[in-house]
Amino acid sequence: MKIFNLIILLGMFSFILANEAALVKKLKGNAHIVREGKELAIGVGTKVLEKDKIITRASSSVGLIFKDNTRISVGSNSEFTVEEYMFNLSEKKEVFTTNLSKGSLECVTGLISKINPKAFQLKAKTATMGIRGTHFIVDVN
Repeated sequence: MKIFNLIILLGMFSFILANEAALVKKLKGNAHIVREGKELAIGVGTKVLEKDKIITRASSSVGLIFKDNTRISVGSNSEFTVEEYMFNLSEKKEVFTTNLSKGSLECVTGLISKINPKAFQLKAKTATMGIRGTHFIVDVN
């Protein structure tokens, strides 16, 4: 019975780790995460999961570093969602799908865009984008 409980616990732990996409590395001002309909405070070291929406306020920004070393800085008055994220080199599974519905961000892409460029998607309904190599800025009006 103890072994069965341990297997269940390890399975739940690996499921939680599998959904982790990024960490908050920098925070300026006021921002929060919306996860499963609940607002959560953000601090340096906060884990960002698949399906999380990051919302920043005026004069605020959040710096994220993803598991594949993609770095994104979400600007003030922004709404940024990690729709789908998977980075598993051993199984050769890479997916990076995000959505900037409002505001701005700056991005320096990591390994996913180098290994599988088609796996990297940043969605925006209407946007102005400046691209220079794998470093770009997006502003959604």
